[in-house]
Amino acid sequence: MVWRFTGEEPAEWRGTRAQFELTEADGGYTIVNFGHVGWTEEVEFLHHCSTKWASYLLSLKQLVETGTGAPSPRDVTISDWH
Repeated sequence: MVWRFTGEEPAEWRGTRAQFELTEADGGYTIVNFGHVGWTEEVEFLHHCSTKWASYLLSLKQLVETGTGAPSPRDVTISDWH
C-alpha cells in the first residue's frame, strides 16, 4: 500500500510517499516493512517523523496484540513537534 502526500500534511511531506509492504513469514506471522520515501532533503523534521512513524507502528502492534494501542495524544512525546 502506498500513501502519496500531496496537500494538507506538513509542507516537507509534499511529494513524499509512505509505503507499507506486508509479507508472511515462516510461522504464520506478518512482517510490516515501512518507508517514508521521496524527501527532497535530509532535514531535522525527517528524523522526527521517522521516529514518530516507529512509535505509531509499535502502537498498532500493541493494539493488534492486546486490544489497546497508544495513538495520539497518548503516544510518546519525542520533540517540540510532539
